[in-house]
Amino acid sequence: MNYAVSVTDTTNTNDIEKSGLQLLEFLDTYECALQEITTVEEPPRGIVFHDLESATKLYSTIPLPAYTSRDLIHLTPLLDTWKDIYLSTVKDVKEAADYYENLEMVDVAELVAHEFTHHADFFHSEFDDWEEENANDMWFEEGICFYLPRKLLMTEQRFEKVMKVERLLIDAHKEKYGEYTLDAFGEAGYRGGDDFSYSAAFYDYWRSTNTVAELIDGYCEGDVRELIRLYRKWIEGGEKGRLQDHFIDRFEISDEVARGLWLR
Repeated sequence: MNYAVSVTDTTNTNDIEKSGLQLLEFLDTYECALQEITTVEEPPRGIVFHDLESATKLYSTIPLPAYTSRDLIHLTPLLDTWKDIYLSTVKDVKEAADYYENLEMVDVAELVAHEFTHHADFFHSEFDDWEEENANDMWFEEGICFYLPRKLLMTEQRFEKVMKVERLLIDAHKEKYGEYTLDAFGEAGYRGGDDFSYSAAFYDYWRSTNTVAELIDGYCEGDVRELIRLYRKWIEGGEKGRLQDHFIDRFEISDEVARGLWLR
């Protein structure tokens, strides 16, 4: 994939390019694995590797230095930058602090793979008019876009560890941010207000990824393709209402369990 480097501090240029090339190797591996699940007929045009200042103040004003804009992935590939970001969210959760102190490049690679997954053909980009009227499934897309890179790039042990860490972080932050339903994705952070902290930004990503994993493991026998199939059925059938209600009905999820998954 084509790439460029954008920096506000030129002393970082070589490190950013070197780290970016490492991520491109991970992305090649991920693309091959993803082909077993879905196609990507219109991949991003390329990647811009940034330092933090370039990503969040020059090209954008959002706090997270990983996003897609105009068919380009924008991301800082520096491990130490992401370590600092994640460590700011740990509160008093020792397991989270331990995990993020020992962050690996695969944890950064999942972010570039996350942005790539947004281009997967099973998402409803071809249903633009439908999407404008039914834009309540962002939680599902964001959750899948974290779940798939982790499953396809990480060892099973690391996958389980990061999922546990995020469940602990949800518990640590839910009193502050609340337990609203997932169709209000982003309410805690910069999307829904003026809280630009990293924990607020990540809170709904953590919850969405957790719920996607619970649906796959608890109701799809561990097969992500079954959950994607049901999602596509909801779209192609012109279903009205919320995606989570579609899953609740299809899986016959009780009210108590649905509330625990932030679906109701």
